[in-house]
Amino acid sequence: MDSFLLTEIADGVLTITMNRPARKNALTGAMYAAFAGALTAAEQDPAVRAVLIRGVPGAFSAGNDLQDFLAAGEVRETRPAHQLIRALTETTLPLVAAVDGVAVGIGTTMLLHCDFVYASPAASFALLFINLGLCPEAGSSLLLPRLAGYQKAAELLLLGEPFDVATAQAIGLVGEVLAADALLPHAAGVAAKLAAKPREAMRMSKALLRRAEEPLAARVDAEIVDFTALLKRPAAREIMSAFIEKRAPDRSRYE
Repeated sequence: MDSFLLTEIADGVLTITMNRPARKNALTGAMYAAFAGALTAAEQDPAVRAVLIRGVPGAFSAGNDLQDFLAAGEVRETRPAHQLIRALTETTLPLVAAVDGVAVGIGTTMLLHCDFVYASPAASFALLFINLGLCPEAGSSLLLPRLAGYQKAAELLLLGEPFDVATAQAIGLVGEVLAADALLPHAAGVAAKLAAKPREAMRMSKALLRRAEEPLAARVDAEIVDFTALLKRPAAREIMSAFIEKRAPDRSRYE
């Protein structure tokens, strides 16, 4: 199983590669557990500042391995698939996804938790839960209507029909469509840019973006609390001092 889920940390970026091409990266319980474990460990690792999620050429993920899923028995909150969903929703690190080929079920719903999603023209998506006698998961019944509007979300979740990359981009699920040979370099470049940003400011900014809907005044108040806290941190002091002094910031002073 180890070779089915690969992880690598380099230059502040954790790259998670789903690597089961013979099954189009259908996820087993062991793969879910490894994926969740990698995200959870990254939260505590100061060497990790951003995460890149990818599949193999022609397959992001075909979703659950149904045979493995049924063999696992009763569904519980401790099941590895639930652990991954929690890890995706709870991570404070920026998540970048590079999607080529099929993205089915969790292969699509996990993208709702990513901060940047890039895809190739060959990417295709499907939310097949209704066709399997199931309901939406991973918060998709909340996040997809927010993103696409109720009518489009109902179409995608209640009909369960595949949709192409143009539709995914039109509803905001995919940010940019790139040629297959440019996809991974572009996504990796974005992850590298994110990893170069001040870690604490990145985490607080993502948390603000992911907060639930609230009155504007409440959001302004939350922002000023975080803004004030960050203003006192070494990163802001060093970066602003460097700007005034017309020099490059010394990251060793705040990392």
